[in-house]
Amino acid sequence: MPTTREPAADDLVIGYDFGTSSLKAALVDRAGHIVASAGEPYPLQLPQPGHAEQHPQDWWRAMRTVTLRLLEQAAGTRIRGLGLAAQMAGTIPVAADGEPLHPCLIWIDTRSAAIARKVTAGGPRVAGYGAFRLASWLWLANGAPNLSGKDPLTKILWFRETMPEVWHQAARFLDVKDWLIHRLTGRFVTTPDVAQLTWLMDNRVGRRDWSDAWLRRVGLNRERLPEIVESGAVAGTLTAAAAAFLGLPAGLPVAGGCGDVNACALAAGDHNPGVYHLHLGTSMWLGAHSWRRRVDPFTGIATLCAAHPDRYFLVATQESAGGAARWAAETFGFGQGTAGLHALDEAAGQARPGPDTPHFMPWLYGERVPVDDSNLRGALAGASLRSNRSDLAYGVLAGVALNTRWALSHAERLLPATTAPLRLMGGGAGSAVWARILADTLQRPLQVVDNPALAGSRGAAMTAARACGWFVSFAAASQLARLGPVIEPDPAVRDWSEKRYRKLLGFWRATRRWHRN
Repeated sequence: MPTTREPAADDLVIGYDFGTSSLKAALVDRAGHIVASAGEPYPLQLPQPGHAEQHPQDWWRAMRTVTLRLLEQAAGTRIRGLGLAAQMAGTIPVAADGEPLHPCLIWIDTRSAAIARKVTAGGPRVAGYGAFRLASWLWLANGAPNLSGKDPLTKILWFRETMPEVWHQAARFLDVKDWLIHRLTGRFVTTPDVAQLTWLMDNRVGRRDWSDAWLRRVGLNRERLPEIVESGAVAGTLTAAAAAFLGLPAGLPVAGGCGDVNACALAAGDHNPGVYHLHLGTSMWLGAHSWRRRVDPFTGIATLCAAHPDRYFLVATQESAGGAARWAAETFGFGQGTAGLHALDEAAGQARPGPDTPHFMPWLYGERVPVDDSNLRGALAGASLRSNRSDLAYGVLAGVALNTRWALSHAERLLPATTAPLRLMGGGAGSAVWARILADTLQRPLQVVDNPALAGSRGAAMTAARACGWFVSFAAASQLARLGPVIEPDPAVRDWSEKRYRKLLGFWRATRRWHRN
């Protein structure tokens, strides 16, 4: 729902957050207040199994719609700059003028899985990779292409192998944010966090540039990739054509921006190493800043380049969170969409954890962390005649929380957490019931950020504030973050949560081979 608030000053920046299903945007003033917000959905095409596409023009039209709504809500204010955050690991082949030659293969597209297995093969196998290639990638890029084909490198190579006419016409291959920035400014640029997921960039501090050695190895010219700029740098200025389309003044600075993960990391407000945040959206991710690179190829947890040019950001991602809640709301008869989620949430709030609470394993779309297994499947177990709808609802939300604990336990082996509260954001963070369940299940304090569903937009706005010169660093820009009260865990639930966690791990060990071909 749109929100409006009187600005602390008439200078504002716009933060855009392009997700998988919709655009959310916010006008943010110099004091960090969200003055206005708006959103707009766009379609996702699933033409065949393993294929997931979006049309870039749908993002562009949504950007116009949302921008005009924001300007209507905050008439009379001055827009000083734009910042973008977006879903990552998309691939769009474009002509020299930036026009798409094919729909975007978004992050969940796995059509290049066979190419991923080929490009990572060789020698003895370690965690599914050729050991020597894996070692080289880990040294250079602190990671390696996803074996399921979700990363841009193998998608780019898919065009070369299967669509030679597109390959020959393509001047550049761009990710989601980068195509939008070109549409705004006419420049082909990306940022280190987005470039890292191609696994063709040397991501060491001071060397964040394309690796000529790896480009030669995969047969790709540097000229087909965008220039790398920092997230808080001015990527370009708004062209007259883009300004007219959006209803904004020409010449506004457009920040380099960042991926959605780093945008939420900025919105968390505390950028010291080991201060974790949890984003509860359709999927889930945990993250914390780090001074150095860290990686565990056996769990899929690793650091990305942070928006801060001198830091990294540890991230652990799981496939199903809010998506599992939505599935449960529809399947158990609570209803569809937002109304169904509210009904599920209300029912869960009427339950208490106990022996009648069913066990729920939220692996409805496989899992990524701490096991990368697309064949893993969810389950509902332990229901009895005494279990009611409220118990089912509580079990689902608690199951996601227990799965989150599984990821966090492995993340903390790489980067120990500080004593600061876990910052909570994303659409799921709007549920006070779920926030309480998370605090009790994880047995650690939680702190929900202000307007949690707009955390990505706030982080994007922070990149704009940095590009506009409002702040000398992202550490200084952290004053734009806004936090709510701390939720302390209930120690009475500790034993129940501990037993449930052990049973979740036991269920995984017992059933992990059930759905393999």
